[in-house]
Amino acid sequence: MRRPSFLASLLVATLLTAGCDEEAGPLQVRENAFMWSDRVPAGATVAVRSMNGDIEVAVGTDDTVRVSARIEWRKGDPDKALRMSGSRQGDDALICAVWGDGSCSRENYNAKVDGKGTDAKVFFKVTVPAGVKLDLQGINGNVTASASAPVKAHTMNGDVRVATAVGPVDGQTLNGSVDIRMSSLVGTDSVIATTLNGSAYVYLPEPVDAAVDLSVGNGSVTIEFPVTITDQPSKRSIRAVLGAGSRTVHARSMNGEVALRRLASDGTSRP
Repeated sequence: MRRPSFLASLLVATLLTAGCDEEAGPLQVRENAFMWSDRVPAGATVAVRSMNGDIEVAVGTDDTVRVSARIEWRKGDPDKALRMSGSRQGDDALICAVWGDGSCSRENYNAKVDGKGTDAKVFFKVTVPAGVKLDLQGINGNVTASASAPVKAHTMNGDVRVATAVGPVDGQTLNGSVDIRMSSLVGTDSVIATTLNGSAYVYLPEPVDAAVDLSVGNGSVTIEFPVTITDQPSKRSIRAVLGAGSRTVHARSMNGEVALRRLASDGTSRP
């Protein structure tokens, strides 16, 4: 199985050297260590970049992006070795957490951790206006998004969880599970759910109109919908059509479970 397409760019963009030389101390926590807000129109994109810690995004009730961040650390001084920022990029917004001498842009995010740095983790909480697209990239941490627009959510070590009514959705990780729940699949919507070590679950409502491509290296593949199988080279790989097959759903794992499941009205799996 090919590795997720985002892996190469993350490995090139992120420089991780030895951790802090300082002896670990007690856990320190700073609530609201960073706060930022600005208006962003529907159809624009909010991008978040972080190396350590979780990213959590939800839909707000107005036209303003609001960001808060909690930091936790045991080593180093985050005031000296960690920078957080929010900025407008035209109609879009970019939220960054940068360690060491790293830099952050939509196209190029890199971080540097050395013996004089900090082991600080940043926990972003973001609310966005309805209809705003999400471009979320973490490295060590979970990425969770509740949206009403297309979502790209990537991490390397952590889980990816996305719930939205509008695609496309692209959820990828290396070590963790991917859980994507779409309350509708229409127009040009598509779904990608990819992991190396973990499970990949896609939840869709009935009726479904999609061409499905599910595969796993070591694990099981299940589909809860009645389908027309077009190709099944093994029990661990299924290509099938639901309805007219006019949208695409791809879910892959090297080590884990891959499943296409029915979505109930409350967002859970339907019996």
